[in-house]
Amino acid sequence: MGAPEDEKEPETLEDMENIVNDLREVYFTGKTRPIEYRLSQLKQLAAMLKALRTDYAAAVNRDMKKPEEEIFFTDIRFTDHEIGHTIRNLEEWMSFSKIKTDAANAADEVYLYPEPRGVAMIFGAWNYPLQLTMIPLIGAIAAGCPAVIKPSELVPHSTAVIVKYFREFMDSDCYRILQGGPDIAMKLMEQRWDHVFFTGSTAVGKKVAAKAAANLISTTLELGGKSPAIVDETANVDVAARRICWGKFLNSGQICIAPDYVVVHRSKKEEFVASLKKYIEEFYGKDPSKSPDYARIVNDRNFERVRRLMDSGRVIYGGETDAEERYIAPTLLEGVSFESDAMQEEIFGPIMPILEYNDFPTLLDTLRRREKPLVTYFFSTNKSNIESVRRELSSGSLSVNDTIQFVCIPQLPFGGVGFSGQGRYHGKASFEAFTNYKSVHCRNAGMEIANNIRYPPYQNSKLKDFLYTLVLYNSDDELSGFKRTLTAALKYTLIAGLVGLFSYKFKLLSFLQDSSFDGLNSIEKVKDFINSYTTNAN
Repeated sequence: MGAPEDEKEPETLEDMENIVNDLREVYFTGKTRPIEYRLSQLKQLAAMLKALRTDYAAAVNRDMKKPEEEIFFTDIRFTDHEIGHTIRNLEEWMSFSKIKTDAANAADEVYLYPEPRGVAMIFGAWNYPLQLTMIPLIGAIAAGCPAVIKPSELVPHSTAVIVKYFREFMDSDCYRILQGGPDIAMKLMEQRWDHVFFTGSTAVGKKVAAKAAANLISTTLELGGKSPAIVDETANVDVAARRICWGKFLNSGQICIAPDYVVVHRSKKEEFVASLKKYIEEFYGKDPSKSPDYARIVNDRNFERVRRLMDSGRVIYGGETDAEERYIAPTLLEGVSFESDAMQEEIFGPIMPILEYNDFPTLLDTLRRREKPLVTYFFSTNKSNIESVRRELSSGSLSVNDTIQFVCIPQLPFGGVGFSGQGRYHGKASFEAFTNYKSVHCRNAGMEIANNIRYPPYQNSKLKDFLYTLVLYNSDDELSGFKRTLTAALKYTLIAGLVGLFSYKFKLLSFLQDSSFDGLNSIEKVKDFINSYTTNAN
């Protein structure tokens, strides 16, 4: 079913253009649209995950010395769970969404039709090579889009395994996987995609967005930013420390939703730091370099970048490094201000700046003036404070009294805002990211007399005002379902009758020419006229 394992990688713009054109031609045949095909490819992806588990775990361990259990739960199992959720719900997601209209259009068929955006380009990331490449692909498959995926070149062993199994299991007519560095990525962005999904840094995300904008290509940008963890004076400090410790040092801090820094109430700082040290040692031992559960920095460049950030404050715990092993110990910094180097960029490593605050409103004012983060973590039992954070701090997500876990809920769309990203995915949101919801309106070809009021010539404008009043008046708050449809039918019947009667009832024309009549503004006058007309007729 897949392509040959040793498939030649494209190198030129012409090579890439040919790939896009081939995928578009397949897309035009409609191959990717039937639900049966979409489900079959999702099941193939699930089978691929099962087959690659052992090889992939060994490869990721070579790239980042990540423990096998962590690889399974945060990468493989996470992705497999997303596939299962999508398979169970895809038929519902693909169905039309009927739209409730006003009474004037209740007799019409109005709905949203989900159609694939077209040929998609997906750029994965290195910190979770499988998950961050395949979960967007799940959305593309579910939506009926052919796609090209490019895993990160920074984890060569992991990428090699993904490429091997992907080409073995997936339909290469519709889904292609390419390797290469930034030069290949930029050449790919020269192509005319229908949608681009990028996961990575804000700096590179800006370049992708600029390239996409040149061709008006829609994008989903999953970026990062400096996600704060706030601990107020009402929080359970020990629990907060444990959960923040896990969220921060998971994958050695190389996760976009890791707590980037902590701001703790001054009265709780000492207790919090003591608890944090306790849990670092409980999780990784007194010497984390010997722990089988503690990962390494991905490459030398990132190692040096993170190591330099330690100079932003005073190390109060950790600080040990080993360049050859690319090891940086879990490190706590104090004496850090919002102007320090470590607070100017996403840390993306195992360094935790700890700031303190005294006045909660002042803290909120400071944080909301910074770039909007991917997530805000807030530890508190004060309902008023929780509501203040929810209302006043803008971020992609808000997690109260926990870290990381919110991203494991497929029913909860995930994404950033502003500098932390654009667009959302996970669960149905992944399907929606690759879907265009086409607005559809179908009107019956009969009853054309009821449409006469909208056509030129526009003489007898007050008659048109009168009839428009009938058409536009509705009571959606009071009517629904059958009653709304019946009301619409009665209105159309009344309008048709009035139009027909107009030629014979001079009294109606005289009434409309009365300068005191304002049809657009008074439904009551319409009702009064109809009552009067009915009484006189009797």
